[in-house]
Amino acid sequence: MEKLWFLGSLLLIIACQSPEPQTEFVGEEQFRTTDPSLLYFKNVRSAYYYKEVEPHSKMDIYTFRKLSKTDDRPILYPKIINHWLKDEAYIFIEKGFYPYFDDTLRIQWVSDTLTGEHLLTRKTRQRQYEFAGELYRSLKEGHQMKMLNAKKQWVPIFKDYDDKSAFIMVMNDYYKLTEVR
Repeated sequence: MEKLWFLGSLLLIIACQSPEPQTEFVGEEQFRTTDPSLLYFKNVRSAYYYKEVEPHSKMDIYTFRKLSKTDDRPILYPKIINHWLKDEAYIFIEKGFYPYFDDTLRIQWVSDTLTGEHLLTRKTRQRQYEFAGELYRSLKEGHQMKMLNAKKQWVPIFKDYDDKSAFIMVMNDYYKLTEVR
């Protein structure tokens, strides 16, 4: 009986030891996901997204369900890319079906007293992240925005409340997923 008690105690002690720590994250901090943030996103927020699994890439692509898709006006869609093998997530801007998008995205913003531009020429993950953040801040500050199209005309963008709120919501989800804010 004593041997059985000793053996049971030994098994209990071995079973309660701490698991090995995860390998240290070596990527860029603004793209990092953690187990709790990913769990929250997958269990709570992912229901609001369409999910595409990119074969052979170890990436899941999430597109917000409430984004309107139309070809008669310019609209930009933020997509969340979960690169689960690297514990990273990226934000990418995708153009809608508007036929006059230019290769370079040039967005002019106007406030009551100031004006400026957001420009996306290189489509690297770092530059996409910065550009999406710039658009997010402009939308949060209530700026009016126009985009220079391929015909060299300035056309309004994000004038519809649903487009603005959907973009902001996706960015909020992304920032929570990467624990940036």
